[in-house]
Amino acid sequence: LFIGHSFFRPIAEQMSFHAPNAGFADHTQSTVFSGGASGAPKALWDNPTKRAKIQAALDDGQTELFGMTYHPDHPTLEGYQNWIDYALARNPATTFFVGFPWLTSPGSVDAGTYRTTWQGAYDTIAKRIVDDLRLNYPGVVIFSIPYGRAAVELYTLFAADALPDAESLVSSDSRGIFSDDFGHPDAILRELSALVWLRAIYGVEISRYDYDPGYETDLKAMADAIMAGHDSRYDASWC
Repeated sequence: LFIGHSFFRPIAEQMSFHAPNAGFADHTQSTVFSGGASGAPKALWDNPTKRAKIQAALDDGQTELFGMTYHPDHPTLEGYQNWIDYALARNPATTFFVGFPWLTSPGSVDAGTYRTTWQGAYDTIAKRIVDDLRLNYPGVVIFSIPYGRAAVELYTLFAADALPDAESLVSSDSRGIFSDDFGHPDAILRELSALVWLRAIYGVEISRYDYDPGYETDLKAMADAIMAGHDSRYDASWC
């Protein structure tokens, strides 16, 4: 079950292809989304219509993995705790993750600043959320996915004139990293982020995954490098 906003939805939706394609034939998923801040866990809990859809997906007790995201308009743990409490009451074996996205307005800063700002936010926000949730839910598997790093790495390559697949930072014709100035993902960012998810969730070594992303840039090696460089204390226990 994946719930989130527009920096989360395009990645989650690709898992319905990648997981079975990587050999996980029993993978099924439910998705509930809302744009911007309204896709934060707390906002979705407070939205009666969205809340009912998510609860309906959890009520059969079959959800094994529940993924949520982050939005700065809702920085507290309350939304995560509401959903974790509800999910565990239906299936005590549920595993949870927080997917931490990339930053908005990428063109407003240079690549180096984008990198340091994102990493600082991840270290102080995403890790704290996971630490605090683990403290409140001992014995429950809770991890993070640093898929926002995909944008950082692509932007770094682009700034070094080493990303032949992107003609511009922002493009409306699938030749950029981002599809608009706000930072919605273009195709290459969606693709790399999905490969990061596949490794983070299923432990797939992406370089050995029988799949061609269709880019000159080696996105599979990049996905592996992103997860290899991730603080392993925040990985899923099986990775």
